[in-house]
Amino acid sequence: MSRSRPRPDPAGACAAVTEPMGEPMAASDELPRVRRGPLYSLYAALRRRAPQVSAAPPEDSALRVGYRGRTATVVWDGDLGQYAWESGGQLGPDAEKAAELVAWALDAPATSPSDG
Repeated sequence: MSRSRPRPDPAGACAAVTEPMGEPMAASDELPRVRRGPLYSLYAALRRRAPQVSAAPPEDSALRVGYRGRTATVVWDGDLGQYAWESGGQLGPDAEKAAELVAWALDAPATSPSDG
């Protein structure tokens, strides 16, 4: 013996969707600031490729990263147009590859594009 569930009223659902959800936002209402720039790209790549690496959104032109007690700071070298360790050493211009190198240097697991 099966119990049937009452079906939702499609007319009621449609009405709920078409009702206004509040007043439109004024042009002066503040929206979250969109973060852009090479360090934000690296931060996003780390979140995708090496989610176990701890990283906070970049501050003061530096991205601080860590994994199991190992920490480092990555900066963007605008003159060379590439990521670099704050202590010295280049990581290259590509955020995805730099994320893999950061994870590798910290002995953290990371995925590559071929991992899907």
